[in-house]
Amino acid sequence: MSLQKSSKTAVQTCMGITEKDSVTILSDVKSEKIGHALEKAAYKITDDIHFFNLDNYGKRPLNNLPEMIKKSAEDSTATFWTARSVRGELHSVRMPFFRSAILGGRHAHMVGITESVFEKGLSGDYTKIAEFTKKIKKLVESVDKIRIRTDRGTDLDITVGRYKWIASTGIVDTIGTWHNLPDGEVFTTPYKMEGTAMIDGTLGDYFDTIYDPAHTDKYPLKLEIENKDRPTLTNIECDDKELRDEFSRYVDQNKNSRIVGELGIGTNLFVDRLMGNMLIDEKYPGIHIAFGDPNGDMTGADWQCPTHIDVVIKGCDIWAGELKIMEKGKYLIDELIES
Repeated sequence: MSLQKSSKTAVQTCMGITEKDSVTILSDVKSEKIGHALEKAAYKITDDIHFFNLDNYGKRPLNNLPEMIKKSAEDSTATFWTARSVRGELHSVRMPFFRSAILGGRHAHMVGITESVFEKGLSGDYTKIAEFTKKIKKLVESVDKIRIRTDRGTDLDITVGRYKWIASTGIVDTIGTWHNLPDGEVFTTPYKMEGTAMIDGTLGDYFDTIYDPAHTDKYPLKLEIENKDRPTLTNIECDDKELRDEFSRYVDQNKNSRIVGELGIGTNLFVDRLMGNMLIDEKYPGIHIAFGDPNGDMTGADWQCPTHIDVVIKGCDIWAGELKIMEKGKYLIDELIES
């Protein structure tokens, strides 16, 4: 699928841009081609468009969000972020832009997106992705127990239901809301979780720019999780000492950085492989969990954390209550898939 077609999907289907929208697009050197493709697609609908290249405002990481960009995001009804993730910009740039974007608009978050991810992740039928995602949400929110097993040693028992399940469908049609694009997942904050997670897929935040899925497949992180006041990461093992130590430093940044803030199930049936970019890989059918912030504004979790790192587990068997819904990474719910 071309950048042009993927941009049309993002602008028209996912964000539903109309002639009444004011649009801000924030890119950088690496994602400028994607940003301009979105700009071109949006110009076919509205001429109220503001484009920024973050790299033009100084050497990154930047210490703050440029005032001109902040003001544009605040005044827009639809915003897109395609710039890469740079260590040190989460609180100085990304979060200020995000908060400004959702004040009076809706936001498509595509941090670190590449052309291949953009084309692949937005090649699917988002009407069908949304329908399937909503059906999976209805199924998992009807149970209070989730089990996850893999041949490599993942063995997790999870209690859910205290916090809301969110269907992240890729359809961003309400002011004050945002979605990652590409999209397709359901997620919640787990109330309880215990056991072992073998992380052999993609790592989030800036880790996916350093370690590709082939590396974590060869050197998986073995994470032990225990139920304390909240489900907490208590032990980290990995044959790659450098990866183990860097991951440990990340989850030791804050008192809540080791808490499991998210349990997510990928529901984008059009994503058939991991691509080494968390933006799309957490949408791949299977399980991802995250340590740190629980997105409490959506799930209802009553705590916060300045860090959030997703990690992907491959080849999962998943049970929702007593119903097995996935085996070795493949959905077993034929009637839902066929619909």
